[in-house]
Amino acid sequence: MFILSRVGRYQAFGGHLLISLCVAGLLASIVFFLWYPGALAYASGVGGIFVLLVGVDVVLGPVITLIIFNPLKKELKRDLGVVVAVQLAALLFGMYSMFVVRPVYVVFNADRFDVVYASDIGKADLRAAGVDIRWGLPMLGPEIISAKLPEDPALAQKIIEEALMTGRDIQYKPQYYLAYSDQLEMVKRQIRPVNQLEGAGFAQAGVVAALVDEYKDKNIGYIPVIARAHTVIALIDTQSAEVIMVHSLRQ
Repeated sequence: MFILSRVGRYQAFGGHLLISLCVAGLLASIVFFLWYPGALAYASGVGGIFVLLVGVDVVLGPVITLIIFNPLKKELKRDLGVVVAVQLAALLFGMYSMFVVRPVYVVFNADRFDVVYASDIGKADLRAAGVDIRWGLPMLGPEIISAKLPEDPALAQKIIEEALMTGRDIQYKPQYYLAYSDQLEMVKRQIRPVNQLEGAGFAQAGVVAALVDEYKDKNIGYIPVIARAHTVIALIDTQSAEVIMVHSLRQ
């Protein structure tokens, strides 16, 4: 209480805001560099959600401190403790909400990549793939893999029919996952020239022009990446099929 008695209301507000901004910066680095790296944040539509969940919480905590702070108040430590506890609980809930729907795989599937989220794959799917359900999904960022229909024609047809009826295509069935390196020749056959992006509805014309200019003399093409919120592209080396980057096609 001795220390708090020396602090003014606006100093308390400023200190609380600064700490909240530092915490928000740390959480942003986890979200945008680990769970939703690069263009996958835009593709998944997580930016607005993060700003809403974290931004509002970061502002409200210091504002409440500004309102209730009175160095002469006996219950000040308790009240500030409650504010901080509620603020941390809200931040943790927001982070947990983004974690359980994070991208876990970017799956090459026939002629495109599909972003698969943690919420798309259930325990039964992992059991079918023989994966330990406790550690079955990537925790530290999405992995680039591939998927291939089984050789059995009847089973392959069943998967296709299920995809048409329910929308659950092979990218949601980890028992058919393969290493990305196992499908490189198939990937090479599906790479499209970057200049084909011109006129595409999901691409900004200025960005496409810049990409064409940058890669016109290089062995770089693209394959679409289908995600929940937006379609983006994977820029790929046409000779090695290495994924160079996932590009949002936005400035």
